[in-house]
Amino acid sequence: MKFFLKSLLLVAWGFLMAAGCKPKEDDLPAPTTEGLNTFGCKINGKVWVANGIRNDQGPAAKAIEVEFRQLSATTFYLFIHTNASTKDRVQLTLPKGVIGTNKLANGYNDPFAIYYDNQFRLFNTTESNPGKLVITRLDTVNRIVSGTFEFDGQYIVNKEIVHVTEGRFDINMNNL
Repeated sequence: MKFFLKSLLLVAWGFLMAAGCKPKEDDLPAPTTEGLNTFGCKINGKVWVANGIRNDQGPAAKAIEVEFRQLSATTFYLFIHTNASTKDRVQLTLPKGVIGTNKLANGYNDPFAIYYDNQFRLFNTTESNPGKLVITRLDTVNRIVSGTFEFDGQYIVNKEIVHVTEGRFDINMNNL
């Protein structure tokens, strides 16, 4: 009986260890607002993290690039472009962004998002199925911007859809 209980406990411990040890690349970054320079989402259900510099973009390319300008007391321009070692990218653009929810549509004068696959096909947000980008923190003194996003991108050639979900970013613009 003692042997059976010890064996059962050992097997249970093994299952718990295996369940708790999933690979790091399967984890999205936490949805923080501390300026940790993280950016991730799920693309068609698979975890995607801005984690790498693409060799074909030259030495100046970064995993996360940001452009920010205050337009008025309540609006701002925000451009976030990200790279992964898998050679695909995610871009978020708010020409007149606000703190809170921004609708991502299809137009270069309106907020929009693009997913570029590793064949450089562009999957744009559409007016008929807009996404959203929520700015959860904008600290213009410390230059930190954080938020969440989701959108469906459509490839214009064959109407293929890419689902981008559970997106989150936490960027310190001073430390990129």
